[in-house]
Parts: sequence; C-alpha cells; structure tokens
Amino acid sequence: MNNSMNHKELIHSDFQIKEVEAVVRRDAFTTIHVYVPPYETNILRNLFGRENVTVFERPSKTTITPGQEYDRLCAKYGHEVVAKVFGEDDGDRLMEIVEGLMAEGKLSVQEQTLENAHELDSTQESKGAKKR
Repeated sequence: MNNSMNHKELIHSDFQIKEVEAVVRRDAFTTIHVYVPPYETNILRNLFGRENVTVFERPSKTTITPGQEYDRLCAKYGHEVVAKVFGEDDGDRLMEIVEGLMAEGKLSVQEQTLENAHELDSTQESKGAKKR
C-alpha cells in the first residue's frame, strides 16, 4: 500500500491544527471568547479593531479541512471581509497559511490513522514472532 498522498488528497483530508482563544470586545458591554485557528484572528481584528482582540495560546487543537476553509470563512464572515484580509485570490493565500500550519509537524487525521494502524500491525507481528 502506498502511504504517500498527493496534494489534492491532503487538502481534502481533515487536519488537526493548533487553536487559539480570542477575546473579542465587541462594544463597551459585550466581550466574547471564541476558539479559532490562528489565522482567523486576522479577520476578527479587521472586524472589531486590533485593540479589541486579545489572543491567547491554547494547548488544544481544532479539526479543519483545508480545501473547505476559505468557503467556511466566507460563509461565516462574508466574502468581502475574507477577501479584504486574505486577498482576492479565491483562497490561495489562506491555503499557504493553512499549509504552513499543517507542515509544523502535524499529520492529517487520515495519516495519523494509517500510522496508528501500522504501529498496531508492527506490535502484533512482533508478538507473533515471539511465540515462535
């Protein structure tokens, strides 16, 4: 079985990437806490002002599908806002950012599953070898 995946398969896989907590001061009386991928804070800063968005690191991760991320952000914030932050390139710049996060030693959920299955097979094989 070939474990290498081409680029198209990778962007349609689910990935675990780090998540941040953004504390957004919407107005004098409203503060919200949201948990988003790091690049989404750029949109929040654009909408609410840099001074109204404070970002904290979190140990947790979130699952994204890179090929759908631009559309998800457009559905959530509107195409004009997303294009203003990431450019009028149908998500190419956003994809570069997402791929950078994925490359930080992260494996896709699919690759993790394959790796875990391979480790399990190796463990079972070594146990079987010991019985002989």
